[in-house]
Amino acid sequence: MARPAIRSRVSRTGRLARAGAALGLLVALTPSRPWAQAEAPQLLSTTGGGGRQPWKNLAELQKAAAAGNPAACLQLGLCYETGNEVKPDYAQALTLYEQAAAGGVAEAIYRLGKLHQDGLGVEPDPYQARDLYEVAAWANVPLAQYNLGAMLVSARGGHRDYVEGLAWLILASRNHVAAAGERQVRDHLADQPQVIAAAEQRADELSRAVAARKGAKPPWPLAASTPDLSAPPASVVPVVKPVLPPAKIEPPKIDLPPPLVFSPPAPPETTKP
Repeated sequence: MARPAIRSRVSRTGRLARAGAALGLLVALTPSRPWAQAEAPQLLSTTGGGGRQPWKNLAELQKAAAAGNPAACLQLGLCYETGNEVKPDYAQALTLYEQAAAGGVAEAIYRLGKLHQDGLGVEPDPYQARDLYEVAAWANVPLAQYNLGAMLVSARGGHRDYVEGLAWLILASRNHVAAAGERQVRDHLADQPQVIAAAEQRADELSRAVAARKGAKPPWPLAASTPDLSAPPASVVPVVKPVLPPAKIEPPKIDLPPPLVFSPPAPPETTKP
């Protein structure tokens, strides 16, 4: 069954095109028990990444970004987003992330998703955020895998899909990001083992497909003709990964309501004659 097209928006800068359907493999399993509508997942507000800073100072970083270095664009965008060494400027961060994404930096696509989710420098758009997280998740960005899974199980930015959502959370856990989120969803689905089993099988499929795309440049800009990311790439294009300074990672959370519990109605009262 074909996956419905993903709703999307155009970013404030006009360079993000409408995103199309990215996956066509999964037929969503609908739990037999009704669930209450979830609140938006608490997404990460970290810079992500790790490693050693290759630029001696802000001036060198700005010069490298102005020359079009994708890794420098990502790093400088993080500075503008977090207010590190510069005055916070979300619009500038958005532009720099888009430049980094065009250079093949998947982490920048994740950061764009975060800006669209939180409405920083652009109107809040969970649909666009989910599209961006999905592209970054297929490029094996663990935080994007977690946020995509959180949005799927919480029905944010599209339909609710416990199987696909839990599968991405499993991948995030394997990448050492927020195993507590996976456990929380498993607890919610404890009385539906068939859904958990399907998610585990799907996670193995996703893991193999993501591994097959290792080194491939993420599709950019997003467009209606975005190819099926689950298929192995025709040719693998090496991408220079950015080197970022260490950052603190806040444990993300999923805010799901407990399943509804229905009690049998009390028998009607009877009056004695």
